[in-house]
Amino acid sequence: MSDQASSKVPQPQSNAALEARRPLILVVEDDPVDQEMIVLAFQRASVENRIVTMANGKEALEYLMAGAHYHWKRVSDLPVLIILDLAMPHMDGFEFLRRVKAEPRIAAIPVVVLTTSQFDPDLTRSYALGASSCLTKPGNFEQLVKLVADVDLHWCRGRETPETR
Repeated sequence: MSDQASSKVPQPQSNAALEARRPLILVVEDDPVDQEMIVLAFQRASVENRIVTMANGKEALEYLMAGAHYHWKRVSDLPVLIILDLAMPHMDGFEFLRRVKAEPRIAAIPVVVLTTSQFDPDLTRSYALGASSCLTKPGNFEQLVKLVADVDLHWCRGRETPETR
């Protein structure tokens, strides 16, 4: 005689399924070394979000708009945060910001500009285009770890959304 109750015990989810449920942070940065340093900094800071990197604004916008081979199943699959460099080929950070903030489906995603530029007009323009915050890339890795931990605390964990209520 079989035990039907035991057949209804939930099976553990696969690692891939659990991974896919973790909130996503999109890093838009053209420099592969900076990409790697940012990803490593998030890991060192014990940030639990998945990190996806894109090399330029055009690629990132296509990703967000589910163009080409990227297809979102749910709005909750969209990134909870975008980390954005300003100086990139194909589509710079300013144009990317302008387009993201003009698209209702993705406009509410916070965008944190992470740049080496300390040129005030760049920062003013970033805020005018809808950046949530502008931060200067730190000079060393430990400072970067602290910065991304603060970003995680403020923009990922401390943010109230309809899903977190």
